[in-house]
Amino acid sequence: MIKEAVARRYAKGLFDVACEMNILEEAAQDLDRVAALLEQEPDLKEILEYRRVPTRVKKEIVRGVIGASISSVVFGFMEILIDKHRERSFGAIRESYHDFLRKHKNIVVAVVKTAYPLEYQFEVRLQEVLEKATGKNIELRVDVQPELIGGLVVQIGDRVYDGSIIKQLEMIGSRIMERSSRSLGKLEVEI
Repeated sequence: MIKEAVARRYAKGLFDVACEMNILEEAAQDLDRVAALLEQEPDLKEILEYRRVPTRVKKEIVRGVIGASISSVVFGFMEILIDKHRERSFGAIRESYHDFLRKHKNIVVAVVKTAYPLEYQFEVRLQEVLEKATGKNIELRVDVQPELIGGLVVQIGDRVYDGSIIKQLEMIGSRIMERSSRSLGKLEVEI
């Protein structure tokens, strides 16, 4: 909880500066570039997160490896994270920044779980239907989960729409059990 609050505070600071300078998208892309580099180079990530590496050395590494490929705003932000020893929070800060950006652009994330990969036309149609239902722009995140058997589970914020085959089977099972227990109750009364 505290880590999330810290991440949101730093992300909000960067978001406010980027908004003021009209570089919201550029800052988001820069954060994504840094994240991709840290994922591709786990040694770099380890060095940045290791507390015994001096701040000066970390800044030199960031300047040499990342500095030229990102805006001065995001570069300065990276230096602030290093100064404040918040390097380990970078991933959460990046996610929070994207949350602020989505909110600013009236976009909500819809996580769609499906048993099979969706065809492009179906994804587009699903996105249109969800946008109409919510009145917001939708960013789809499709997650294939074969254990669903078929159908879809859509989560938007804290709302879940479960139209999966597995859920329907569970509901049928519940009804059967309920009816069976009622029938047994009637038998007991007659005896």
